[in-house]
Amino acid sequence: MYFLDNNSGIATMPPLKETQSTTPLWFTEGDGHKGISWPGEDWFNIQQAEQLALLDAAGIRPDKGKLNQLTLAIRAIIGQEALLKTQALTEIAAAGKTAQEKARTHLGLGKLATQDGIQEATVHRKGIVQLNSSPRSADDTTAATPKAVNDRVNAVVDKAPSDLDTLNKLAQAISNNPKFAENVMQLLSQKLAKNENGADILDKNQFIKNLGLLKTINLAKNATPNQRKINGKTLTQDVHLTATDVHAVTPEILRVEIPVGVPLLWPTETPPTDWRICNGESFDKKQYPLLALAYPSGKLPDLRGEFIRGWDAGRKVDNGRKILSVQGDSLQNFTGNITGIQFVGQSPTSGIFKMGSRTGGSSIGSGTSGVFAVDCSASFQSGLRTASETRPRNVAFNYIVRAA
Repeated sequence: MYFLDNNSGIATMPPLKETQSTTPLWFTEGDGHKGISWPGEDWFNIQQAEQLALLDAAGIRPDKGKLNQLTLAIRAIIGQEALLKTQALTEIAAAGKTAQEKARTHLGLGKLATQDGIQEATVHRKGIVQLNSSPRSADDTTAATPKAVNDRVNAVVDKAPSDLDTLNKLAQAISNNPKFAENVMQLLSQKLAKNENGADILDKNQFIKNLGLLKTINLAKNATPNQRKINGKTLTQDVHLTATDVHAVTPEILRVEIPVGVPLLWPTETPPTDWRICNGESFDKKQYPLLALAYPSGKLPDLRGEFIRGWDAGRKVDNGRKILSVQGDSLQNFTGNITGIQFVGQSPTSGIFKMGSRTGGSSIGSGTSGVFAVDCSASFQSGLRTASETRPRNVAFNYIVRAA
């Protein structure tokens, strides 16, 4: 394992670009719709950073002559002292007394975890506690037994005022009724446990009636009847619809149906998200690799105010053109000559032709007679719609292309 060490690299890893896909994509050598996949600097930098971090965690210095450093790093990180679930901590036992003491310290067990370290408990220290059945013991190093607690309670109740006769009966029941515990447990079993959250309710239907929720539940059942479906999926549970279910066009399908770079007509001044107007602007070929396949120059064609013409490709109708080349407007040339024309009498004109000066002939009253010559001119302005360019009728749209 080694890092890039030729003069084409830089000393600091460039910032990573924004994520272009949240789902894994895979390399291809071309599938008929797009060109060969290319990773770009981000992918190579991430791979190098991950592998260098692995070596660093293992304390291994990259060596260009060694081809097994990643394997050595993984083994070093796992280490010889790793604990395995199947060993049940036998690794610590085998490591000896010192390792065992450290393990107990890390677990907060201290000396209590060893047979030799067990001590008698005090009010300041944990340890072994001796039981004591005396109801009036003043020893604070022993623990009272249930008998000691029971005798002490009885003594206190016996000396209680008459207002506390209930406590006296309770104490007598504890001492004299052998089924007292059984009766108490039976009563407790009839209560609802909070941690069951209603799961221990025996008659749930009656419980719902008592809460007045029966009508609400019936309305909820009828809200989404089981016979109703969405795209063939029964409404008995949550329904998850996919793009296929609703015939939606996903970005992946769109890339196949309309490849990146195809000019399309758009009826507003602003293109939709991830689309660009064909206005001659440059784009980042690394950020938009699919668009760069269609326009290797890194520049979109400027189609504002332009018509698109099919490339000649050897047909010799529009010979000599290159793909994406620009062609100016033009009018096909037409010529003609008129010579030796003589007119007799009146010579009216119409359409694009206009009568000029006359030569010869004689004037009779307000008209002209005899043989004469005349100048004649023609202009499209006389009978056709004219402008500064030759064009058909048209409607203005924006040409746009998908960028990714």
